[in-house]
Amino acid sequence: MKIEQLCVNRLYSDVAGATTHGHKIAVKGGYIYQTFQGGYTLTPLGWSVVRKIENIIREEMNAIDGQEILMPVVCSADLWQETGRYDSMDNIAKFKGRSGADYVICPTHEEVVTDYARSVIKSYRQMPCMLYQIQTKFRNELRVRAGLIRTREFIMKDAYSFHETQEDLDKYYKRCFDAYYKLFRRCGLKNFTDVLAQSGDMGGKYTHEFQLITDMGEDTLYVCDCGFRANKETAENDSAVCPKCGKQMEKKRGIEIGQVFQLGKKYTEAMHMTYTAADGSEKTPIMGCYGIGVTRVMAAIIEESADDNGPVWNMETAPFEVEIIGLADKENKTLPLAEKIYNDLKAQHTEVLLDNRDCRAGEKFADADLIAAPIRLIISEKNLAQNKIEVKYRVNNYDTTKLPDSLDADNYIKTIQDLITELKKH
Repeated sequence: MKIEQLCVNRLYSDVAGATTHGHKIAVKGGYIYQTFQGGYTLTPLGWSVVRKIENIIREEMNAIDGQEILMPVVCSADLWQETGRYDSMDNIAKFKGRSGADYVICPTHEEVVTDYARSVIKSYRQMPCMLYQIQTKFRNELRVRAGLIRTREFIMKDAYSFHETQEDLDKYYKRCFDAYYKLFRRCGLKNFTDVLAQSGDMGGKYTHEFQLITDMGEDTLYVCDCGFRANKETAENDSAVCPKCGKQMEKKRGIEIGQVFQLGKKYTEAMHMTYTAADGSEKTPIMGCYGIGVTRVMAAIIEESADDNGPVWNMETAPFEVEIIGLADKENKTLPLAEKIYNDLKAQHTEVLLDNRDCRAGEKFADADLIAAPIRLIISEKNLAQNKIEVKYRVNNYDTTKLPDSLDADNYIKTIQDLITELKKH
C-alpha cells in the first residue's frame, strides 16, 4: 500500500469528545470514525488490527478444539422467552417485523447456540464440544465511554461448550482459561490478570473476568498477596479486607477484556436440551461460556502501550509490518530506491507501506508514529551516500539495541524477513 492511497484521516491536534489517551490516539491515528454515539466505523487501519486480533483468537480457540460457526445477529423473541431473559435483560434491543413478529438484536447468544446444539448433539460421544463465533453484537447501553472501551455496537468472540459432567467442564474451563492468557499475550497486552466475578444476567455460579490493569479503567478490582483477586461486586465489601486470608487488599482499576463462565444447566434445562448417555438414559448437558471483546482488545492495546506520538503494536497486530519512508534528494536516488524496496517486499508477501509523498520529513515521521509499523526503513541522501538504509523500530518489551540500525542498500530482503521473524517471537 502507498500511503497516499490509504483511506484514513490522521489528525494532529486534540480530539474533541475523546476522554482517554487511547481514545484520542485511536481517532488521531485514523483507526476509528464515530458513525453514531456508541457506534464506530473501523477504518482500513483499524480493521486490519481487528482482523489480526481475530486471527490470533481463532488460532487459540482452534488449538483447544473449538469449532467456528456464525449465528444470526437477529433472532426471534421466542428463544429468549424460553429462558425468561426476554423480559429480564435491560440492554436488549427489541423490534417487531412487518408481519408483527417480535425479534431481538442479540447482545449475546446463549439461547441461539443452545437451540442449534440441541439439534445436533444427541449423544455423549459428541462431548465435550465447543462452538464459537466472532460477530457483531448490539447492546442498548445507556452510556458509552472512551471510544471502543464501552460502545453499543462491537465485535465479540463468544464461545459455548457442552459437557457430560462438572469434572469435564472444569477441565475444559482450565484449557480455555490458559488459552486466554496466551492469546492476550500474543496481542501484546502485558499488565492483565484474571479476577473472580459475578455472573449477572448470564447465570451460573462460577465466572472470572480478565482485566487489563490501568488507572483509566472503569472497574474496581481488589488484589491480595495471597493470590485472591476479585472485582468489587464479588469482594463483597469496599473495605478491601481479603475474605480468604483477612489481610488488607490493594485496590486497582481495570478494563474488562474477556470473561469466562461456568453456566451449569441454566440454558440447557430451560430449553429442554438432552442427549443419550452411555447407559441409554436421557441427560441434560452442562455448559460453559467464554467471551472476548475483540474491538475492546484493540482499544486496550492502545490504552496500555501508546505514547504521546501514537500506538505501539507488536508484529502480530500491527496494520503493516514494515513502513518505508523516502526522503527526497537532489540527485533523485532515494525515492526510486524506496519504490524498489517496496516492490521487492511486496513480492515477498510482506505487509509494507510506502511513504514517497512530496512533503516534509517531520510530517512523514509523525504519520509513521501513528501507523506504528514495528520496522521503519528510512531512505535518505545521507545514509545512501554510505550505501545504507536506516532502520528504526517501534516495539515494546524488546531490546532493539541487539538489532541492526542499518541495512545494506544492495542486500536487504533476507535481513528484513529475519527481523520480522525475530519480532514475531516477542
